[in-house]
Amino acid sequence: MTRLLVFGGNSLVGSHFLRTTRHPITAAGRTRPDGTSVTDFAEIDLEDPSAIRTLVARSDAEVLVNFTAATKVDLVEKERPSGPPSPEGPAYRINAALPEALAQATRAAKRYLISFSTSFVFDGLRGPYSEASRPSRFSDRVSWYGWTKGVGERLVRTADPTAVIVRIAYPYGSPYGEKPDFARRIADAFRDGTSPPYFDDQQITPTWIPDISRAIERLIDLRPTGVLHIASPNATSPFEFARGVVTEIGGDPSALRAGSMAEFLRREGATPRPRRGGLLCTKARVAGLKLTTWKDGIHEYLQSGGLA
Repeated sequence: MTRLLVFGGNSLVGSHFLRTTRHPITAAGRTRPDGTSVTDFAEIDLEDPSAIRTLVARSDAEVLVNFTAATKVDLVEKERPSGPPSPEGPAYRINAALPEALAQATRAAKRYLISFSTSFVFDGLRGPYSEASRPSRFSDRVSWYGWTKGVGERLVRTADPTAVIVRIAYPYGSPYGEKPDFARRIADAFRDGTSPPYFDDQQITPTWIPDISRAIERLIDLRPTGVLHIASPNATSPFEFARGVVTEIGGDPSALRAGSMAEFLRREGATPRPRRGGLLCTKARVAGLKLTTWKDGIHEYLQSGGLA
């Protein structure tokens, strides 16, 4: 058993881990995670680096896990500056400054940090991307969300080279959290008759959330450094993924409409997203992790009652 200090326990990914881990947990954040058996809870301002460093210094946790992120991509895009990028705004403080403060604190206290990132750090011109790929430079092809997460990666690597950064993409497969996941949104929209067009010209590698929770358990034991990707071993498009979800819930996939991401990105004010994206999970097998294909993940999600 390893004592953990977890940030972002109410998140889509964090809430699943808190409900499945065997380790004693102190959760930290603005609100105590619901429906979990956390050992303790520390209310803290996540945008206050000094408070973060003080909390870590006083904690007896051996491992820190940070799920916290500002992930509402279109909302975060409104924070993009009109000129050169600057370290300002709520999304920057959560996606970049918070991970940096945690890395500084774990390095000073000789603790182990697991910090989460995203496939959105890449511009999507040459994907799928391996763990060795560096986040793309700031440009109009990278969302403000993706750029702040990429800066967070760089700051973590600089502050604590012993930390591990886990990149994921389009997570799905958890009935917990404050918002529906990628697959649940598709199922709900189909049942409501409100399905939008789904891109058939975008490449993604959706991440089965139970794979993430299993990976964290493995990382706690092995404590590797660097970057690790957790995602489907095979790529798909949002349209193909949506057809898979609708088929699993007993619907008619021919009712779905295909959309064009290329056309979407040409619209004025459209938030950039990686078009040819996805993650190559070259290190997962070395770590003893078997990753779930997106088709198998959808099936398991339905069988577990998550899409019923």
